[in-house]
Amino acid sequence: MEVEYRSFLQSPRVWDKITDPAKVGYILKEYVHNNGIFLKENPLKQELQILKNSEDGKIHLRIDPNQVNKENEITVYKTLSKHMEIGFRVERVDDENGIAICIPEYVKIAKEGRITTRIEGLAGKVVAHRFHIQKKEQDSTKILGTSGQILLTDLHRNLLSEYQNSRLIFPNSKDLTPEQDLIKRTGKAIFVSDAFTLEQPPLNTLTNFEVMDLRTELEEEMILEDRIKFFRMGKIKSFVMVPLFYRDAMGAKLLALGYSESKDGALDPEILKKYKELEVVFNARIEDSNTLDLDVRQNVVNASEGGILLEITESQLVESFLHKPFFTADLTFKMQAPLRFAFKIRHISQLGEIYLVGAEIVGSNDAKVNMTLLKKNLSFVKSL
Repeated sequence: MEVEYRSFLQSPRVWDKITDPAKVGYILKEYVHNNGIFLKENPLKQELQILKNSEDGKIHLRIDPNQVNKENEITVYKTLSKHMEIGFRVERVDDENGIAICIPEYVKIAKEGRITTRIEGLAGKVVAHRFHIQKKEQDSTKILGTSGQILLTDLHRNLLSEYQNSRLIFPNSKDLTPEQDLIKRTGKAIFVSDAFTLEQPPLNTLTNFEVMDLRTELEEEMILEDRIKFFRMGKIKSFVMVPLFYRDAMGAKLLALGYSESKDGALDPEILKKYKELEVVFNARIEDSNTLDLDVRQNVVNASEGGILLEITESQLVESFLHKPFFTADLTFKMQAPLRFAFKIRHISQLGEIYLVGAEIVGSNDAKVNMTLLKKNLSFVKSL
C-alpha cells in the first residue's frame, strides 16, 4: 500500500555546488561510502546500497525502479559534518534485479555545518512533552479595535504616568493633524525639542525609533509656517509623536500614536524608551494571551546537540506549528529529569497520518546547564 507523503515547510539551505566531473568523482570516492546514503524526499527514508563504482565513473545502485523519476534522475543525500546532496542521471535500470546504472552530475554541500551528528533510533527512549505553543488563529480585528485600545490605554496610564501631558491617538480618526497623517503614512516618529524652530535632539539620542525630519517634511507640504504658528499659539515648546505597532507573522500594523508635549522646555529623549517599552509590553501581553500549554508526549526520532526530529500525532500541535514555527517543550530521556528548550521549526512533512517535524534548538531556560546535560544524555544513549 502506497503511503501519502507531503512536504509543508523546508527552511532554505545555502549550498556550494560542484559540477566538475573530477571533483565530483573525488568526493564520491572519499566521502560517499556504502552506508548512510538516503533517497531524497522518500517517505520511508530508504537507504540505498552502492554495489559498484565503475572505472568509467558510473555508480551501480540497488534501488526500487519506481523511485526513479520521469526525467530519469535521482537525488540522494548523506549527512556528515555538513549535509550533502548528490544528483545522478540514470542511464538505465535493471528492473529484474533492481539495479540502476547512474552517472553523477553534481554534488551540493550545505555551507552551514551540523553541530554534531544525528543520533538515530531514539523513539521510545526520548520524548518531548509540555509543549508551549501558539494558538492557530488570532483575531487581529479585536486587537486593532476596542479590546486592543483598552489594553494599550491601561498600559499607557502606568508606563507614562510621570509624563502628565501624554495621551494616545488612534489613527482611525478622520481629523488627523498634518503631523499625525505623516506618521500614519511613513511609520516614522517625530521628536521636536524646540517647536518654534522644529529643532530635533541629536540623532544618537533617538534610539529604537526611526525619526523623521519634520521641518523638511512640512516644507515639502508647503505648510511649515502655518504649523509653527499653530505650535506658538498653543504655547507648545516641545513634543514627541510615536507610532505604536502590533506585530505578528503578517507584519506590523499601526495601532496608535503616542503623543507627549511640554510647555516648559525640551522633553527628555528618554521618553522614546518609554514608548518602546509600551509597544513591547503590549505585544508580549497579546502573545501570552494567544498561547497555550499542551502536555502530550511525542516521540523524538533522532537528535543532535543542535536539534531534534519529532514524530507528531497530535493535530493541535500540527496546526500551531504550521501557523507559527516556534515552540518550547521538555525533552525527557528515559530515567532522567526533563530539559526545557525553545525550538525553531526547520521543516515539516507528512507521512500518512504522522507528521515529521525537524526543529532547531534556539534557547533554554538554563542554557549552559541544559546543553551540558543534553550532550551527556545523547552520549549515553549513543553508547547503548
